[in-house]
Amino acid sequence: MNISRKARNELFWIFLLVTCISICYVLVFGNGGYRKLQDYREELRQLQVKNIDLRRSHQELREDIHRLRTDPYEIERIAREKYNLARPGDVIVNLP
Repeated sequence: MNISRKARNELFWIFLLVTCISICYVLVFGNGGYRKLQDYREELRQLQVKNIDLRRSHQELREDIHRLRTDPYEIERIAREKYNLARPGDVIVNLP
């Protein structure tokens, strides 16, 4: 079977076009493609925000621990507010 030069040239360009389209599809929608990269970037951004919130919370807890270890009035304040404790001789008045 003899294929003319023009037909071979057209087949070559069609093959090249199909190959390029296939490669582009894999690069964009494939397992490690651009869409997956965007998903990973969004997940990374969310984890970074969560990490900042956790660091802030951790720092606040460290400050609370430091106050509880060093300030005796802080322990007294918590005992009065949270557990409704009083010193001997204090008068407790319950208001409706």
